[in-house]
Amino acid sequence: MKKRLGNVDDLVLNEFGFWNDENVAFIKPAIENGKQMWSIYAADGEKIAVTDDREFAFIVAKQNDLKPQLVQ
Repeated sequence: MKKRLGNVDDLVLNEFGFWNDENVAFIKPAIENGKQMWSIYAADGEKIAVTDDREFAFIVAKQNDLKPQLVQ
């Protein structure tokens, strides 16, 4: 079941669903509190984590046995 997240629009959630791969993590740039951040989402659209470091976002995904994919 996909969760509706306030900062993720329906188009992005549809992109997540297209992959249909539970082993994928989506890395998406975001602005939070006026600061550039990187959000990490599971394939079902659930937010896993947020970091201010793009490379670290990919590391977090890989450490959780997920294949990171950048979503713009």
